[in-house]
Amino acid sequence: MRRTAVRCLLVASVLAGSVLEGGLAKAIVSYDLKARLRPEIRTVEGSETLTWLNDSGGPVPELRFHLYLNAFRNNRSTFMVERGALASKSVRPAEDWGSIEVKSLRVPGGKDLASTLEFIHPDDGNTDDRTVARVLLPTPVPPGGRVTLEIEFVSRLPKVIARSGYVGEFYLVGQWFPKIGVFQNGAWNCHQYHGNSEFYADYGLFKAELTVPAQYVVGATGKRVAERANADGTKTYTHYQDDIHDFAWTACPDFREFHEFFVLEDPKVETEMIFLVHRAHLGIKDRYVRSLRQGIEFYSRNYGAYPYPTITLVDPAPGAVSAGGMEYPTFFTADSTSYMPAGVRMPEMVTIHEFGHNYWYGMVGSNEFEEAWLDEGINTYSEIKAMDRYYGADRSMIDWGGLRIGEIAYQRLSVIGSGRFDPILKSSWGFIGPSSYSLNVYAKAGLMLLTLEKMLGEPVMAKVMRTYFETWKFRHPTSRDFIRVAQDVSGRDLGWFFGQALESPDKLDYGISDLRTYEIAPPDGLFEGGKPLSGGEARPGADPKPPRAPGLFRSEVTVARYGEMIFPQEILVTFENGDKVREFWDGRDRWKRFVYDQGSRVRSAEIDPEGRMMLDVNSLNNSRVIDAGGPAAMKFGAGLLKWFQGLLSFIAP
Repeated sequence: MRRTAVRCLLVASVLAGSVLEGGLAKAIVSYDLKARLRPEIRTVEGSETLTWLNDSGGPVPELRFHLYLNAFRNNRSTFMVERGALASKSVRPAEDWGSIEVKSLRVPGGKDLASTLEFIHPDDGNTDDRTVARVLLPTPVPPGGRVTLEIEFVSRLPKVIARSGYVGEFYLVGQWFPKIGVFQNGAWNCHQYHGNSEFYADYGLFKAELTVPAQYVVGATGKRVAERANADGTKTYTHYQDDIHDFAWTACPDFREFHEFFVLEDPKVETEMIFLVHRAHLGIKDRYVRSLRQGIEFYSRNYGAYPYPTITLVDPAPGAVSAGGMEYPTFFTADSTSYMPAGVRMPEMVTIHEFGHNYWYGMVGSNEFEEAWLDEGINTYSEIKAMDRYYGADRSMIDWGGLRIGEIAYQRLSVIGSGRFDPILKSSWGFIGPSSYSLNVYAKAGLMLLTLEKMLGEPVMAKVMRTYFETWKFRHPTSRDFIRVAQDVSGRDLGWFFGQALESPDKLDYGISDLRTYEIAPPDGLFEGGKPLSGGEARPGADPKPPRAPGLFRSEVTVARYGEMIFPQEILVTFENGDKVREFWDGRDRWKRFVYDQGSRVRSAEIDPEGRMMLDVNSLNNSRVIDAGGPAAMKFGAGLLKWFQGLLSFIAP
């Protein structure tokens, strides 16, 4: 943690509306936010003083803003259309819709520009969508110059949907203020709010004064630097954090608040863990504490020290499941119920996963609109590694009632039925549907990185991940940057790997298509020589038939490529006498046959015996055995059982 005196100076600078250079990130923005929660009408009355730095090489005549809450304004918004709102009559009453309205917008001392705010639709041309707006400035912002805007707005919170809103007296206030886009490469990167997309923004300084009824317990991004009681029966909490790119908060009178400290010596980490647990879920509190400690430790040791003074876990109220499992800088929501068996590790997985977003979404500013895998996929890989580390690879998801399922099996299950529609690398709104988006940017991308780890070796992959984080933290990397780091660290050309795994919608599926063995029959027929073949006189010009080799068997192993992705393959062939042969195949043809004439039969054959091809969508065809009661058959049966068990857990409510 940085020293208190330094932090106080930073707070003072934000209050003055300045943008600072220094800190961990280059501060492109600063927000001074003020918000008053009005529970009786489900609104937040807000204001912000925004200062933006033009870090480009040319003048910028207009600013573009995200107005995310307008995604919930009606059933014609892009978000709602992509979520299928046109297909059925809405059942949301009027009070359940949400919106954000800009009341005024001005350069200090200038005229109100709110009336000139224009809604635009850069992604799909949907004129009913109001999630992106632009405003023409009185004077363009010169290169290296800054502009300050004073904005008044009212946010009407929806019934909880997609990361924001209310249920009863529980409020998750996310994406609630006008947020400026990212200006890069001479243009605004400011996408509409889509059904699958999450967020992208520049780093800076955030200060927020949050006023709520006095009985409400409040949690928010960053560190609480002040609080006061007001004469009207409300309280105001002030939070501050630098080196972040978003701000969210929550309020509920039914939260129970807990504080614990996390300290790590190598690397140096000191942070306050804040838990806001709904009174209906207090039985899960200790599991939250344990898994958050595990998350901070794992990510800090493997990627880099967690640098912020706080991390806040929010347990949503019953009925607010849509608010669960969402990340913001230094602040995330968990996912639980009033009862969850200790061996069903969904609370642990969600806690570690959502904390992990502080790295690949928070500190590494990935563009989740355009390359969502850089956050979700890398974080899925990281989460799998952490869950395996603390709970065991064969039981990291479920260890309950004799049923054990590891998360790798759980993730592989989700890609078994994947179609050849979309690659991993695609804009979030460009996928054929939500399931394709999810299986590609989460499961398939995570398995891709596990496959890469098997190829490079765990020590090399660990260096790749740490180097990527250290190189690109507090910046905006692309897929090309990740590939470049992987190639530089490994010293290998990985273009063939990423070209297929990231850019192709094809599947990886290799298997043993046929396995047969038989005793070689004795020679029979016409041979050169002259001796009789089966008694009688020799035929002219006939040679004696060759002698039969005792106990000679021919075995044939046929391997096949069922998918379109091409990967080199290793095949392990095991004979009845215990001999083993390893074969190597470039995997390019549709099939290849290996033939053995030996004194021992082949007993079994297995492709990818070391389990390197995590992307293989069907591991059940990877082995065959001649003796149905042998070890390979047992392995197949165990794999089938695991798959079926995983299926049951996957489809269970």
